[in-house]
Amino acid sequence: MTEGRTLAVSRMRVASMALSVAALAFFAVGMLLSWSRVAVLTVPVVIGAVALVLAVRARGVAAPRFGRIIAIVLSALAIVAPAVTIGAVLLGGALAPSATYTLTVDSPEPVNVVIREGADRTNEKWDSGETITLDSSATVIGIGAQASTPTTVISCEIRRDGNILVSDERAGSVDCSFTGRDE
Repeated sequence: MTEGRTLAVSRMRVASMALSVAALAFFAVGMLLSWSRVAVLTVPVVIGAVALVLAVRARGVAAPRFGRIIAIVLSALAIVAPAVTIGAVLLGGALAPSATYTLTVDSPEPVNVVIREGADRTNEKWDSGETITLDSSATVIGIGAQASTPTTVISCEIRRDGNILVSDERAGSVDCSFTGRDE
């Protein structure tokens, strides 16, 4: 193989490794800084694909070298890492243990209720004794109620599988919250 061709192959291999490292760094920084999922997934995959093409084209050197193996492995890793990470996150959410929670508020008058399920919040107006049942894998479940009259006594309760996790009773407003770490 000519010296000029060997130099071109070596440059392609170095470019492939540099692109692969850049793709992995972009992916890691994007995940840590919570960038757009589309950007965090597509940019490393595209850069990794370009790096893989360069690594495959650079395999023309006759003598076996670790450089070409490293270039191919790094570029494949830059393509696969985002997909595996996102797949693990999605699969972890789907396989998270779920439980049935019953949230109850009791008050002699209608109350404004805030239901918390993980990061989601729902505001509603409830009459006395209303109940909601949630089938949830969220780590935070809560319900807060506030009466229009500050002297009205309100009680709240969160049950899971028939067991009372949290209960409270106060005048004016009440808040019952449960986090998975409370057990």
